[in-house]
Amino acid sequence: MDHLYWLDQIQPSQRYLVGDNPFYLSQMAQQGYPVLPGFVLAAPALREFLETYPWEEPLFAELLSSSVHLNVDDTRQLKAIAQHIREEMMAAELSKQWINDLAIAAEQLSSPGLILSPSVTLPKNTPTPVKFSGLVESYVCLCDPEEIALGVLQTWAELFRARSLLYWQRSRIELRSLNLAVLVQPLHRAITSGTLTYTQAHCEIQSTWGLALSIKLGQAIPDFYQIEFDRGNAIAQILGNKHLGYDLRLNSTPPDELTAETSLLNPYSCLQPYLVSDEQQQEFSLKPQQLEKLGAIARNLGTHLDRHFILEWTLAKATELSPEQIYITGVEVGNLFPCLEIPSPLDPPPAPKSAPLTAPEGEGMPQIIVGTGAAKGVAAGLAYCITSTNEVLENIPPGRILIAQEIAPHWLHILRQAAAVVTESGGMTSHAAILAREFGIPAVVGAAKVTQAIATATEICVNGDTGEIFVLPAGTIQPSPARSPNPIVIEPHPMPLPESDPLTASFSQPFPTATQLFVNLSHPSSLDRIADTYLDGVGLLRSEMMALEIFQSEDPYQWRDRHKNQEFIHRISDPLKRVAEFFFPRPVFYRSLDLRGYDLPAMRSPGQTSINPNRSAQTLGVHGAFSYLLDPALFDLELETLAKLQQEGLTNLRLMIPFVRTVEEFIFCRNRVQQFKLDSVRDFQLWIMAEVPSALFLISDYVQAGVQGISIGTNDLTQLLLAADRENQQMSRVFDPRHPAVMRAIHQLIQMAKAAGIPCAICGGAPTRYPETIDTLVRWGIDGISVEPEAIARTHQAIARSEQRILLETARPDSGDCPF
Repeated sequence: MDHLYWLDQIQPSQRYLVGDNPFYLSQMAQQGYPVLPGFVLAAPALREFLETYPWEEPLFAELLSSSVHLNVDDTRQLKAIAQHIREEMMAAELSKQWINDLAIAAEQLSSPGLILSPSVTLPKNTPTPVKFSGLVESYVCLCDPEEIALGVLQTWAELFRARSLLYWQRSRIELRSLNLAVLVQPLHRAITSGTLTYTQAHCEIQSTWGLALSIKLGQAIPDFYQIEFDRGNAIAQILGNKHLGYDLRLNSTPPDELTAETSLLNPYSCLQPYLVSDEQQQEFSLKPQQLEKLGAIARNLGTHLDRHFILEWTLAKATELSPEQIYITGVEVGNLFPCLEIPSPLDPPPAPKSAPLTAPEGEGMPQIIVGTGAAKGVAAGLAYCITSTNEVLENIPPGRILIAQEIAPHWLHILRQAAAVVTESGGMTSHAAILAREFGIPAVVGAAKVTQAIATATEICVNGDTGEIFVLPAGTIQPSPARSPNPIVIEPHPMPLPESDPLTASFSQPFPTATQLFVNLSHPSSLDRIADTYLDGVGLLRSEMMALEIFQSEDPYQWRDRHKNQEFIHRISDPLKRVAEFFFPRPVFYRSLDLRGYDLPAMRSPGQTSINPNRSAQTLGVHGAFSYLLDPALFDLELETLAKLQQEGLTNLRLMIPFVRTVEEFIFCRNRVQQFKLDSVRDFQLWIMAEVPSALFLISDYVQAGVQGISIGTNDLTQLLLAADRENQQMSRVFDPRHPAVMRAIHQLIQMAKAAGIPCAICGGAPTRYPETIDTLVRWGIDGISVEPEAIARTHQAIARSEQRILLETARPDSGDCPF
C-alpha cells in the first residue's frame, strides 16, 4: 500500500501528506525523544477511496474534489446530510488489499489495541487560523483486520460530522481543500497518562491513573504539577480527584453499570472504566523520578522549539515483562496559523542527534510575542495600538484588535466592537480578561512591551488559548469580497449540534440539575450570546461596568456632586432593568459597587483629597462595604434604584454586598437596605461575597446578623490567602485557586453555610478557568455555580456528569470528603 508511512521515517517533504501532529512526532522520534511508535495512513488514501469506491450516489466520489456548499443555517438539513454521509461511509468497505496491508503494519506494533487519531491539514495558502483540537475525535479498536478497517472508516467520517461541516463552512474552508490522514499507534496498558504544557514562563503537568480519557470526559480532576525549569523537580503540586480510570477492554462482554455512561460512546467502545482504589486516590500518580524525566523532555524540547507546545504522554508497559516507560503520544506546537507554513524548528537537515534543531535556510519566521491567554479563541485582523490614555477613542474602526498597556473600564463601548484585545499588564481577572470572556472575543494579557512591538494597522493573529500574538506578513489577510472587511474570528469551540453522538446529544437539550447553574454578567449587551442557554439565573451582575459607563473617566464622587441623583438612578436603571426582565422570574444577584483605584485612576477614596497610585494599597484599601460606611451616598442611590425596579414588578432582583470584612460592616449595609424597604418584597434576599478570609471564621455571626446566602469570590479569596496580587503578571504562577489552601477554604465555607442553613454559591473565576474543579465543588455540595458566558455549556455538562457519577457511587462513604 503506497499510503503508509512509518512514524520514525517521515521526511519534511511529506508533512502535508501526514499532518502536523504525526510530522512533529516523527521529527522528535528521529531526534531521540521517546515517541510512541506507529504509522500514518496518509491523506491521499481518503481521496483515492472516495474516487474509486463504487458509490450508488455520485456525490460521494466528489466530496473532496468539488466545491460543495451547504446551507449550515438549516440545522435540521445539515444534520440529515451529515448523518447520511457518515452512514454511507460506514457501510462501505476497504479493499481486501488495503485491509491486509493495514493488518500487517498493525501487527508490527505488538499491541492488542490501537488508537486511530485523525490529522487534518490545510493548503499552505489558506488565509484562516484554524484549531482542529476537539473538532475531530480519535477512535480505539482491537488489533483485528476488520476492526482496523472499520476504525479507519469511522475516523474518515469525522470529517463529515454536522459540527465539522458547520465549522468548515463558517471558517470559509472548502471540503476539497482539506486533507485528513490517520495516525495509528499501539494502545498499551497505561499506568498513568496526561498532558505537559510548556511556555517560556512555566511548565505544567497534569496526570491521572490509566488513560487520559477520564480527564477529557471530565470524570477526573488530574494531579497538577508546576515544574522548575533548571532541575525538573516540582515546585508546586496539587493532588487531584482521580476516582475513575480507563483501560483497554479485550473482550466483548456487555458493559456493566460502571460503563453505562460510556458504552454508547462509539470512539471509546473498546475501553473499560474501572474504580481507582482508595489508596491510589490519595497518592500522586507520578513519582519524583518520573516528573524529572518529563521535565527534562520539556526542557530539551523547549530549547529546540523556542515556542509554546503541549505534549500528550503516557507511562506504560509495552508488555508484561517490559519496564515502565514514558511515551509521547501527541504534540501540539503553539502555531495556530498553519496557512503561514511557519517552518518547523524540527525540520533539520541531516545532522547528529546532538545538533541543535534549526529552521531551513531562507524561510522566515513571523514574530511571536507571548503573554497569558485570558479569553479563548483565535482572531486575525488589523491592530489598533493605543499608546496614550488621552487618545481619542471614538475614531477606532470596528473589528480591530485593540492593543494597550491596560484596558480602562470606561472603554466598554470600544471593546464591544473589537475582534480581540491584547494588554501589557493585568492577569486573568483584569478588566480586559473579564470583558473579553463576556463578549466572546480572544484576549491575551501580560504581553510585555507589545505596544512598542506592534504598530497600528499591522496584520496580526491573536491566540487566546496559548497567549501568543503572531505578527503576520503584509497581505496575509484577504477579506472575502462578499463580506465586510471584518477580521477572521474562530470560536474556541465548534457550535454544538444535535446529532447521533450520545455524549453530545445527551446534553444538547436543557435539563435540570440539582446544582444550579448561573452566569456572570457585566453588561446587558451580552444577553444575546446566552439567549438559548440553560441557566437558573444571574449569579453575579457586576455593577462596576454599568456605573463606569456613566462616570466615564471622572471621579464618581465628583460626578455625584455635579449631577442630580435622579440622573444616576435613571441611567443605571436601564441596563439593570434589561437584565432583570430578560431573566424574570429567575433570580438576578446584583453586586453593589466595589470601585477600586485601578477602576478609575482619577478616583479618590471617600474623605480623601489625594489619589493613591499603589495598586496593592488600593486592593487592601477603601472599597466594598467599608467605603459605604465612610460615604453611603452611592450605595443609597443603588438601593433606591433597586427599590424603584421592585415597584415596577421586577421582584427577582437580589443584592450581594462585596468585600465584607466585619459583621459591623454588614449590619450597616443591612440597616440601609431596611430603610429603603427592599426586604419587604417576599423574594428579596441579601447575600454577601465570601471573599475576605475573615469570612472563614464569621459565617455563623453573619447569619445571626441577617445574611441569607454567600457567594464565594475565588479571585480575591485566592489573592488574599496566598498574598499574590492577581493583577501582577509576575505573580501569575502563585495565583492559583486550585492551591490546597484555597480549596480547603472553599470546602470550609460550603460546610459552614450548610451547617448554618443558608445557600452557598461560587461566582469567582475558578470554575471558568479550571473546569476540573467543578466535580469537587458538586461533591462538596455547592448549591450554585456561576460562570462566564463562554463556559456555560461545558459547565452544565460537567455538573450533570458529576451528579450522575455521584448517583452511581452512593455506596462510597467518603465521596464528599475534602481531598486537599
